Amino acid sequence: MKKLLTTIGLLLITTFAYTQSTVNPDTVCVGAVGENYWVTNNAGSNYTWSVNGGGGVISTGQGTNQITVDWGNTPGLFSTAVTVIETNASGCSDTVDLDVFILLPSYTQIGPFCEGDPCVTLSGNPANGTWTGAGVQAIGNGFEFCPTSSGVGTFNLTYTFGGCSIIMNTSVNPSPILGPINHN
Repeated sequence: MKKLLTTIGLLLITTFAYTQSTVNPDTVCVGAVGENYWVTNNAGSNYTWSVNGGGGVISTGQGTNQITVDWGNTPGLFSTAVTVIETNASGCSDTVDLDVFILLPSYTQIGPFCEGDPCVTLSGNPANGTWTGAGVQAIGNGFEFCPTSSGVGTFNLTYTFGGCSIIMNTSVNPSPILGPINHN
């Protein structure tokens, strides 16, 4: 019995030693260019890659253990978006698939504002990203835009989540300069 358990243990260790692991799904930004994907290069093996969904196109590397992909502008989760088939010198093959999530952050539009308006909370999706730009201030666990600190003008506010960014334009208009009420 001990010999049988040792044999099963060695078989399991051998099997796990040859499996490949990947963080699945991979996340890229909408329109990402030059994203690299690779597997271990085994001498004498041939590699056939395919990219399905998300508008992805292999730009370099087909036939090698590494490719470069340019992704399209369609956000979402794409199952088996990247596939590689390795065929070794003996004619044996194995396939690995990778799901890809193409991320496009979004926001809730704010403005336009008048000079002196109160601060407004900024909202981005997915939540917990970072806002930057003129008039942006951190508050607690979030961010707000304050027309009183931005001044008058048109402003680009950038929301970033997971390395992907989107820009919102908002404006602060000057308040009228009203004179006194006159009476004769």
